[in-house]
Order: sequence, then C-alpha cells, then structure tokens
Amino acid sequence: MASTSLPNEVQPLYETLNSELIWIHAKWQLYRQVFAGSPEDIDLLNRTAPFFFRVVQRTLFEDVLISICRLADPSATVGKQNFSLAQLLDRIEHVAPATLLGKLTTLLGQIDTGSSTFREWRNRRIAHSDLSTALKVSEEVLPGISRQDIELVLSPMRDFMNEVSAHYSASEMAYDHFISVSGGDVLLRLLYKADAEQRDERERKEREFRAMIESESA
Repeated sequence: MASTSLPNEVQPLYETLNSELIWIHAKWQLYRQVFAGSPEDIDLLNRTAPFFFRVVQRTLFEDVLISICRLADPSATVGKQNFSLAQLLDRIEHVAPATLLGKLTTLLGQIDTGSSTFREWRNRRIAHSDLSTALKVSEEVLPGISRQDIELVLSPMRDFMNEVSAHYSASEMAYDHFISVSGGDVLLRLLYKADAEQRDERERKEREFRAMIESESA
C-alpha cells in the first residue's frame, strides 16, 4: 500500500510498520487455524505429533506476543529510538492535524493498556528470565493471556495504522483478512488425510491378521 502523501522522512517507517503488522496477523492467523479450532482438530494434533505441536504452539504464541510488544513500545527506551507505533506518532506530530493526533494518542493508550500483560511476559519469561518465575517460587504469578486478549490489542493497532493511511492516502489495509493458500487449514486437511490413511492401513492389517489366524485354526 503506497503512502505517497506522508513526509519522505516518515514513509520508510510507516511502510516497515505496515509490513510488520501484516506479518503479525499472518502468524496469528496460523496460530488460530491450527490451535484454536474444533475439539476434533486438537485430538488430531494429539494423535499425530503431540510434542511437536506443543513446541510449535508455545513458540508461535510467544513470538506473536513479543512482536506485539515491540510495536507497542514507547518511541524511545534508555535514549534509543524504538521501532514502534509511538515512534511513528512522534515523527508525524509536527505535520499531522490535531484531530488525527488525538485519535492516534487515544489508540496508543488502548494499545499500551492492553499490552501491559504481554510486556510482563516478555520481561519475566520470554526475552528475559526472571529467576523466581522460572523456579516458580514467586508469589506473583504471571497473569494468563487469552486469544481474546491478543485480539483486543491487535484491533487498536489496526485502527492506528489505518487512521494514518486513511488520512494520507485515503485507503485502509484489511490486516485481519490475511489470505494464504498454504496456511494452517491446509496442514490440517493433510493431517486428516494422513490420519485416515493410517487408520485404514491398521484396519487392513488387522483383517489380514485375523484371516491368517482363522485359516491356521481351520
């Protein structure tokens, strides 16, 4: 999506943030397709490669969390500029109208509030290793994070980027409608097919074994 009306010094940051938010939604879609489906889907994963899918589930979930945290970070930390939505707001503050800045500031507040638990996970478990948390001796247990919590943060992130896009290029990006021809749904279809073929093969061998026993006892 082009954003030619943006100031030249802002456009690279906007386009990179746009690409990163698309990538986050692509990964989140994969997670939901594979691990947030029906009970039958979960049973299938547990029948085929439970340890593999447990590792993939945790790795993908934590990767989405830390990716969201990066975009939700302040514009600078310890004197160093961050690749974040707040950094984009800082860079357009001198050229954007007050109405747009007000909307973006409100959305950033929602993102900051919604991602506070994510940052706790990042700081104590994912990016850093808090000893008491790792050893499970801390009285302060890490709060849980649901899929709904992630959706509630991604929504204002989409709105933030689309407010900028709508103002400068009169267009919006459908981040939450990412389309892939080889996503998690394809993987599940192939797993169901392989699982059925394995079941048929087991049943065939059982029939042959029973037939052999019956012929020997005849």
